[in-house]
Amino acid sequence: MKRNIRVINLDPAAESFSYKCDIDLRDLINVKDVMEKLKYGPNGALIYCMEYLVNKHMNWLEEQMSDFGDNVYFLIDCPGQLELYSHYPLMKDLTHRLRKLGVNVCSVFCLDSTFLQEQSKFISGCVLSLASMVQLELSHITVLTKCDLIEDKTLLENLNEFDAKQISMDLNPMMGKNMSKLNEALVNLIDNYCLVDFFPFDISDEDSINAVLYQADNILQYYDNQEPREDNYQDIDNTNNENTNSEYNMNFI
Repeated sequence: MKRNIRVINLDPAAESFSYKCDIDLRDLINVKDVMEKLKYGPNGALIYCMEYLVNKHMNWLEEQMSDFGDNVYFLIDCPGQLELYSHYPLMKDLTHRLRKLGVNVCSVFCLDSTFLQEQSKFISGCVLSLASMVQLELSHITVLTKCDLIEDKTLLENLNEFDAKQISMDLNPMMGKNMSKLNEALVNLIDNYCLVDFFPFDISDEDSINAVLYQADNILQYYDNQEPREDNYQDIDNTNNENTNSEYNMNFI
């Protein structure tokens, strides 16, 4: 699509990538070094790394991004630990700092499509996505990944037709009567907010890829911010076109 795309890795615990990272947090700090020097566990080291970036070295990230100039589409790969989005303000502070710089930001929550196969997993996925959305205070997309691995495609057809009562009834026999009020409260919470929509992402289906990209582009106002291209005007020989009222033909590229 000829976009000017740059990839940013903000996961200090990442081990390897199958693509090039134009900006890599591991060049500044990484989980392995923190664990060795400070004797932290994996989760504590990860939180330390993100605090180190957000609270002390955001200028490093801003300078790295500014080196690529204007009109750049940044794809930011973030850590997968959910507590960074639901319990700590770190990622919210980071995205708010980017927005102050004039960067349009959209959060994409990736949920494994296997969560559709069990109602209890489906509810937990909805709650996690909703919690991240509320905490980050950003326009938000929930993407169901690995849909090419789902054999029963009917699970994807009625994805956004959320029936709170039916889901609650399905959960109760699985979890016992003592959990019925909790189940009802959870499904009603999701139903009342009506903010979690799912977009299936099938790597083998170009339409599903374009649908997700279209949602992100709308949130980011991607096309609104593109500079208009010059129009080409081509002279027309009107010697043999007496009925032609215009002397120019406008070609839009």
